[in-house]
Amino acid sequence: MTPAKAPRYDVPRAAPQPLRIVQEFINTTDREHGREWLGTPAVLAEWLAARGIEPPATNADGDVERAHELREALRVLIRANNGVGSEAEALDVVNGFAERALLGLHATPAGVELVVGADGIDGALGGVVRVVFLAMLDGTWWRLKGCRNDHCTWAFYDASKNRSASWCSMQLCGNRLKTRSYRRRRSHDAG
Repeated sequence: MTPAKAPRYDVPRAAPQPLRIVQEFINTTDREHGREWLGTPAVLAEWLAARGIEPPATNADGDVERAHELREALRVLIRANNGVGSEAEALDVVNGFAERALLGLHATPAGVELVVGADGIDGALGGVVRVVFLAMLDGTWWRLKGCRNDHCTWAFYDASKNRSASWCSMQLCGNRLKTRSYRRRRSHDAG
């Protein structure tokens, strides 16, 4: 049975391709409601293939855990893009995935290209890391952010001119957090 599709909270704040692949990868879990959309090797392989990333030839349970490890490291990085937390350990994890993927530069007649040299799950997850590295080089990476709501952390693309967006949705998380803050201040002032 295929799990339900992930909600589309990010549609009004969708990242441009190919960074959209990373945004969708991070949003394959709904931490607020305890939903997981990459729970089995077969679903992971299907997800990768649907995005043009060669899935591993064999599906092993360890593949899913590795995908979750990369996803959570990327979540830490995008939350750091939004001023939440530290990224040092997450960068080590992502760099480890890049090394296992044998990410490297190759000269072509058109210039230099970043390519994945590994096969299997290392190559597949390396395809995601490759997109992250390219986004870091072109400057779009820092616009991919994780919602500041600690219960949400949904990935969204900050298209604002001054890169000041804080929440995946002002109507959902932004309103909730502002209301909580207001109530705390009111109860503190009343006490």
